[in-house]
Amino acid sequence: MEWDPTSLFRTDTVPTNPFAILVLNQPVNERAFDAVRRHACYTLLADGGANRYYDLAQSRSAASTDLPSCILGDLDSIQSHVRAHYAAHHVPILHDPDQYSTDFAKCMRFLRTHAHAIMSQENPALSDNHDLYMTSRRAGPNLQRKKKLDVVVLGGLGGRVDQGFSQIHHLYMAHAQRREISSRLSSAGDENEDILGELYLLSEESLSFILSPGKHIIHTPLTHRLDLADTSADQDEKNVLAENVGIIPLAGPTFISLTGFEWDVTRWKTEIGGQLSTSNHIRASRLEIEVDMAVDRPVLFTVELVAGLKKGYIKSRSSAS
Repeated sequence: MEWDPTSLFRTDTVPTNPFAILVLNQPVNERAFDAVRRHACYTLLADGGANRYYDLAQSRSAASTDLPSCILGDLDSIQSHVRAHYAAHHVPILHDPDQYSTDFAKCMRFLRTHAHAIMSQENPALSDNHDLYMTSRRAGPNLQRKKKLDVVVLGGLGGRVDQGFSQIHHLYMAHAQRREISSRLSSAGDENEDILGELYLLSEESLSFILSPGKHIIHTPLTHRLDLADTSADQDEKNVLAENVGIIPLAGPTFISLTGFEWDVTRWKTEIGGQLSTSNHIRASRLEIEVDMAVDRPVLFTVELVAGLKKGYIKSRSSAS
């Protein structure tokens, strides 16, 4: 599989798949959010994520003009004045009282159910369909069937440790569900695949996503690399990624092979409590990662963002001049 995570942020190219943004009840990386929202076709707020979105818009005096596509959850975290504000501006607010699933899971289910409508630039939350998870539109002849809806999740890993682990857990579970659905459809002889594509977790300083067992090509242009001493100031302005990466086994020991890094390895055993590939460095514009298929366990790939896309970054006068 091929990836180009830089396409989510760039203005000179368009991501291969359309994508929705899912805002969780975590601090929003405002600079990275501004970059990725240019390409997003839908913005879904998970319950308390509405408070975070509102606070960011309010700080920019744009709360009445910068509106999300929809708010969904059990609605026990959204503040009353935030709910009233968005209701007054006719933003759909959908209540799912189910206490056996998280707001994250509810939002992923909603996006999967309505992916075709969202990719057709429709807002399924505005339909007269009273079942949140009843498909509002199926693929028509004008829709490219090979297109999938990717999801960029805005979360945070720099706060409480348990909440950080929870987000990685949900990222892993959503990935596992996608694999299960695709496998079930394939076993049934259904030519369709899961309509949801890849999931990305965009946190305060990093972009992370799950790599299934198999071979992956990750394109990393516009990376600030310390081994390239002749990088111009103009190029630094265009860069999206920093050079630091990690490949973390999530479900037990596995074997990985790496090419294009400062420390390449071949069929290298990695596990929590054993060897981990952390603080490795990008040394090519095309990375190759092979995750052992016999063991059949995915890994988490995480890459640092450049300083200008990190939460709280303030451009210095010297860099601005």
